Amino acid sequence: MDDSAVNGFRRLRFTDGADSDYSAIFRSEYGGSDFASDTFATDDARYEYTVVGDDDLTLRTMRAEGGRRGGVIGPREDHVVFWLTTGRLEMHFADRTRVVEPGSPYIASASEAYRFESESTAYNGVHVADRFLRSVGRDLGFRLPEGPLLFEQQDAAVARHEPLRHLIRALGPALVDPRVLGPMRTALNRRLAVVILDTFPIRNRGDDVPVANRLRDAIRFIEAHAAERPAVPTIAEACGLSQRGLQDVFARTLGTSPHRFLRDHRLDRVREELLRGDPGGSADRAAGPGAAADIASIARHWGFTNPGRFAEAYRERFGEGPAATKRASLGARPDTGRASWRVRRAVAYIEEHLDDDLALGDIAAAAGVLPRRLQQLFRAERGESPMACVRALRAAAERNASAGNGDAA
Repeated sequence: MDDSAVNGFRRLRFTDGADSDYSAIFRSEYGGSDFASDTFATDDARYEYTVVGDDDLTLRTMRAEGGRRGGVIGPREDHVVFWLTTGRLEMHFADRTRVVEPGSPYIASASEAYRFESESTAYNGVHVADRFLRSVGRDLGFRLPEGPLLFEQQDAAVARHEPLRHLIRALGPALVDPRVLGPMRTALNRRLAVVILDTFPIRNRGDDVPVANRLRDAIRFIEAHAAERPAVPTIAEACGLSQRGLQDVFARTLGTSPHRFLRDHRLDRVREELLRGDPGGSADRAAGPGAAADIASIARHWGFTNPGRFAEAYRERFGEGPAATKRASLGARPDTGRASWRVRRAVAYIEEHLDDDLALGDIAAAAGVLPRRLQQLFRAERGESPMACVRALRAAAERNASAGNGDAA
């Protein structure tokens, strides 16, 4: 175990090779309390557990290979939000069992005890103190229960936009910097706490509807009516928020406005249709000859009437023009064996894992080819390497996250 602490900031690292056992993680982090019992890691388990942060909020990672780990975790002083990148975790609560697999984030409320078992898992997480989360909630004007603060899981409509993971990626360099202390660190912690409160519904609030549920309803309404380009007042009315309230929750949670979120969703739907290579995919669309006509037809279906502004917005969001996407879809049937299908699969994998540590081998495995062959296919079809594609898509995502409001049509 390595440990350093400066003015409340701490950085800890626990490994199977250190002069301590697996239970040292729990003894160190919770002041020797006995809230964790029967914790174990088999002799063949290899793990590294890291903690970075202060008493209000910490970022944590676990990388484990081989063997098994487990134990009983009792009520504690912090809520835990985490997501697996590999492996499988079983959590046994008093009234239910939950199997957590890679994908959506999961929240374990501070007051709930559980027994866990895992094998070869890797995860990232956030631990936020109950008292700090309650303080942020009161500042936001949330109605909090008198008793334990219990959370429901994120709705799928919210989870697929990964608001917390995107924010951690943006704030990560500052959060792990020991020089960021005092009010500066508290402000960063607060931003993460706000996203947790905005995206995980709070239980036991009577007739009060959590903001997380209203955000969910807004996203669902936008997705269902995107082609109609609903106005912000219409979206706000559909989810039961004022226009100001809707603007506020989108800004602090998704880092965008409802107007831009709608535009980006429409762009995403255009890209999906182009990648499918299905010119007849949308109902009531006028069929035109040639790829350019098909692109224009798809764009019009999703409300983009100005070709120039549409192409500019599309390139900004995806790092390539719509014509390039269309070309990549021409050989997109798996049964043809065409190389374009492999490249499409690789690009889709990259887009789904932009927040992860992507390696060429992982991308090649997702595409079903050897790394060297994937390099050749990318050079031939896209004029760039797979890792250059990763950098371009990340740059486009960062531009999109930091861009102001506006529309392409």
